[in-house]
Order: sequence, then structure tokens, then C-alpha cells
Amino acid sequence: MARPERRPFGSRGRLVLGMAATAFSLKLGLQKGVPRGLRCMAIGAEGPLSPTVEGLLRRVRRCNNAATSLGQTRPFLVQGSTDLGMVLPEAASELARFPEVFRLTDDAVELIAGGDSVEARTLAVAGIFDRLREEARIPMLKGWRDEAWSVKPSFHSEAALVVERAAGPLLGVRAFGCHINGLVSEGGKDRLWVARRAATKQTYPSKLDHMVAGGLSHGEQPTENVIRECWEEARIPPEMSKAARSTGIISYCMVDPTGWGINKDAIFCYDLELDPAFRPVAGDGEVESFDLWDMKDVVDSLIAENDDWKPNVALVIIDMLIRRGHLAPEEAGYGRLARAVRQ
Repeated sequence: MARPERRPFGSRGRLVLGMAATAFSLKLGLQKGVPRGLRCMAIGAEGPLSPTVEGLLRRVRRCNNAATSLGQTRPFLVQGSTDLGMVLPEAASELARFPEVFRLTDDAVELIAGGDSVEARTLAVAGIFDRLREEARIPMLKGWRDEAWSVKPSFHSEAALVVERAAGPLLGVRAFGCHINGLVSEGGKDRLWVARRAATKQTYPSKLDHMVAGGLSHGEQPTENVIRECWEEARIPPEMSKAARSTGIISYCMVDPTGWGINKDAIFCYDLELDPAFRPVAGDGEVESFDLWDMKDVVDSLIAENDDWKPNVALVIIDMLIRRGHLAPEEAGYGRLARAVRQ
């Protein structure tokens, strides 16, 4: 006897699945024409929110405000590779002035100089950025740091080229960094060391920050970065900083404050529990002061309508508040907040 043809879903099932997939895509805020690897999730409305969750979600949204801008970007390619970056129209217009280095089409911005050599590509792009910096045409290049950043699709990929840190967002390339929650736990109660950035910082001067945080330079590993930054920024010796515990990765997609680029960043997050007797000391001039905050004061400051915090610091702290039980699941919108932080 012939077996009937198997149709696992049928036309009605396929319709339902297609509608569900469409709804899910809309919920995530995926934009047509934007490569999948470059899309950012928009946080849509779903159900009631407690005042605490609503305030914290405002912080998350600020770090993921690039959804609208992504539709205007062109992918940054190196010899046809994909998912290396995204270039906004104004930045693309500046790069178009250098056709011997960048080829611009309606669909992409491609690095054509340097051939197969990472070193040659790096030198070609460095020459352009040096010139743009001298011309003072692009605001973000005023924050020049003389720090080399790898351009690569993922942390464990090989670098396609190396660029100055301040220029990374101009190409919309992924950046990597480490943030350390400096915690003091006594009697079952957590407190958090909060730094205030120096007024002379190139970005976010005088804003509240983590006790220790730093970008990963070309070739640097996260553990190396944690130990180095702990000593440089807070004079935490290696025998103490080695106890920092990795707690995961947070990513976000944010329009650079200058409006000229995209910050597509991934942060390696750490918790470091410190002895109550320890006091961090500013070591490299990047921090103005350190203060030990009760968690209630941290939450109250984050949910307030203020501009006190460096945006990505708030994101990492919110993740820590969820992980360590400082936000209760009974808070309306708790699940939505947890998903939004670890999108």
C-alpha cells in the first residue's frame, strides 16, 4: 500500500509559521536591506513595566539607538568580506575623496588598497585618517588616542587591518573591551565602587564609570587587559585582579555621540570582589575619584532622568544587578529587561 505524501505543516501551517516569523522579526526591529550580522534589536512594547524596569530600559535603549540609522549605512568591506563594519552617509562622503584607497558604490564602502597584506592595508588607511585628523573635518577624530584596534568580524577572527581607536566608529567596526564591577560584599549586602571620569577624558568627561574598564588593543587578550587596566586605573595589584570572574559578554549598537559613526561594541564583563579595607587609587589620570555606593543608590541613580553615567557602563551594571539578585523577578517587565540586556 502506497504511503501518503508527508506534509509536516501544510499550507495553513506554513502560513502560520511565516506570520510568526514576520512578527518575531518585527519584534526584534530587524530592518530590510541591513545584513543580518549588522542588525540591532529594537526594544518593542510588551506588557506593563514597573517604574524601576522602565527607568533601566531607558538606559538600555540609549545603548541600542542605531536601529533607524542602520538603514542608511553601507557595509564596510575588505576584498569582498562581509560584516566588518557599517558606514554612515557623511563618513562615506569623506572616504569617497580617496578613491585610491576606498571604492564606494551604492551598496558598500570597500577598502581596495593594500592587497592581501594586513600591514599594507593598515598603512593605507592610517594615511587617510592622519590627513582627516589634520583637516579637522570629522569631530570624532579630535579624540585621537594613539591606540591600535583590530578590525575583524569576531574576537577570535584574524584582523583584516588595524586602525586608530578613535576612527573605529567611522567605519562602524566592532570594538571589544572589558568592564569590571568592583564589588564589596559584607553581611550578605553588595556595594559597588563607582569612578568619576576625569574632566580631561576625550569621551564622556566627568561621567560616572566602572571602577575599571578599558578597550582591548590589537593583539591583547581579555585577561591581560583586566590585569593591566586594574593596575593602571585603580592600582589594584595583579594578585588581587587575577580573582576577577568572567560573567559573559554584552553587545550593543549605538550611534556615536558625534553622529559620524556607529559604535558596534562587545564587552567582556567581570565581577571582582574586593576586601572592604581596600581603597582604589587613581593611577593614570583617567579617573577623578572613586566612591563606594550602596546598590539602592546605584539603582536610584540609574532609573533617574539624568545624564550622569557613561552609557555602556549602565548596561553592564544592569546586567550585574540582574545576575546578583538586586532586581526581583516580581518586577513588572523583569524578563523583558533581562532579554534586552543580553540581546
